[in-house]
Amino acid sequence: MKMILLGVRNLLRNKARLFFVAVLIGIPFFLLLVMQSIGTAVQEQTQILKKNVDNTLQLHARGAMGHVNMVGNEDLLPQGALDRIRRIAHVAKVEPYLLAMTPTESTNFAMIIGVNPGDTLRLESHGEAGNPKIIAGRALTEADRGQKVGLIGQRYAKFLGITADNLAQANVTIDLKRAHPVIFPIDRPAATIKIVGIYASGYVFGDMQLFIPQDTFRDIYGISNGAISWIFLKADSADHLPQVEREVRAAVGDVADVIAPTSAAEFQNTTTNGVVRLSKGGIVLSAILMVIVVFFVMLLIVRERSWEIGTFKALGASNGGIVLGFLAEAVALSAVGALMGLLLFSAWGGQAAQKIFGIGVAPFLPAQYKDTLLSTLSLAPDISAAMLGLLAGVCIVAAFAGSAWSILQIIKLSPLEAIRHE
Repeated sequence: MKMILLGVRNLLRNKARLFFVAVLIGIPFFLLLVMQSIGTAVQEQTQILKKNVDNTLQLHARGAMGHVNMVGNEDLLPQGALDRIRRIAHVAKVEPYLLAMTPTESTNFAMIIGVNPGDTLRLESHGEAGNPKIIAGRALTEADRGQKVGLIGQRYAKFLGITADNLAQANVTIDLKRAHPVIFPIDRPAATIKIVGIYASGYVFGDMQLFIPQDTFRDIYGISNGAISWIFLKADSADHLPQVEREVRAAVGDVADVIAPTSAAEFQNTTTNGVVRLSKGGIVLSAILMVIVVFFVMLLIVRERSWEIGTFKALGASNGGIVLGFLAEAVALSAVGALMGLLLFSAWGGQAAQKIFGIGVAPFLPAQYKDTLLSTLSLAPDISAAMLGLLAGVCIVAAFAGSAWSILQIIKLSPLEAIRHE
């Protein structure tokens, strides 16, 4: 115990060096925490998607995508389908949607989606993975039913020149008479939608959408009550999903296609695993940097104190006791560096994570997530118990690995060699 206390006290023998070394060790620790936070944020996003997907089925009219103005895909689910599905046992939630398309430029288009306030804001062609984050303004509320208001995706907003600064004056005009190679015109008057919020979905095409209240959608497009583009239903448990699927198919017959969504698994395969591999690689490189710093510092310390080590040995101190003292110093040094890294992470971790994600991680993502995923992630510094445990473990590993060579020199050093060296 005395040698451990002596090792810890030895940190203060050179305060300038202690500060310098703490900074050198703290920077890799800071990078380790940043990479860990990026990996954790993406994994959390995946878990959110899974929670919304695992017990969910999607229905649309057989052989059609259910877009009210898309050439050859304008068939909707018939009236009564929604009521029949709601009566099925073990169905916890039913969410109906109406979809239309509007031209933007050249051959591109945006999606107009009628949704009931409070239902999931799903992404067209990626609907099961909908989990957009409001980045300006607000979401749709019950008070918005029947009102000409909308929540717009950040990519569509950028195309229209809508920003958080001009959101209060932002409007979108839906011109139903405009044609497109895959969109047929509808002879109904244009409608002006007041934009109340901007969202980010993490998915490029998912950000080219405008959500409006479903009652408003029916009024604008002239869709009768009961007709639906999509129905998403959620079973009360994954165990009941097969039974629910069988009963749904029996209830709707041949008029609907029933789909079990898979986009959460696709997101995990294409994005989560890639980011986690990169973050783990960053953690390993950070740990290697710490080991290198500890190695050179401990090597310097052992050389400086060779006479002192020889004296301890001459006075009868065991190799084990001397090594224990130096290991205690190495662990304490790593702990001070970890504390420095923790303080840096608390102050600038969120900003650094966003920069590193944008520069170092985003280029490796699939194209559909590259430009938009960052907006949906929560990259604020999170000092959890698990993270503190990780820091403690890395401290010990870096101290032992970085001190290994120096420990070998201590064991081999004899009192006479130490005195002769001096």
